[in-house]
Amino acid sequence: MKRKSIALHLVMAFLMLFLFTDQVSYSQTDKKERKENLYTVWMKLAILGKNQAEIESYFLRKIGSEDLELVKGRIRNTVLDNLKRSGLESRIMASYDLDDLNVVIDRVLTEIRYVGLEHDQDLRQTIKEEFGITLERL
Repeated sequence: MKRKSIALHLVMAFLMLFLFTDQVSYSQTDKKERKENLYTVWMKLAILGKNQAEIESYFLRKIGSEDLELVKGRIRNTVLDNLKRSGLESRIMASYDLDDLNVVIDRVLTEIRYVGLEHDQDLRQTIKEEFGITLERL
């Protein structure tokens, strides 16, 4: 009877060890997965109110410049798509005076701040070429 109890405890201990080891091995992340999540990390930080300089120099400082440029390129495309879908071109065409145009510019600046690309000159240049709006102030 005592042997069965010891054997049962050993089997239970082995099963518990197997279950915990199996879960730990699945919970570890791969470096490739981290590269795919850089966009999500950037967006979360931007939503929390971090600006581009903070995100690049503090939170993502260990990321290679190529990966960082890929993330920023994806964010630039997202901003442009959001502006197109919001009907920015029709708002620009419907602008009658300087106040109307300032409302449009404020909409663009809000979108840029929301994604944390306040200092990105490539995005500003693309917006200027795409919509004809010069963003001088931020």
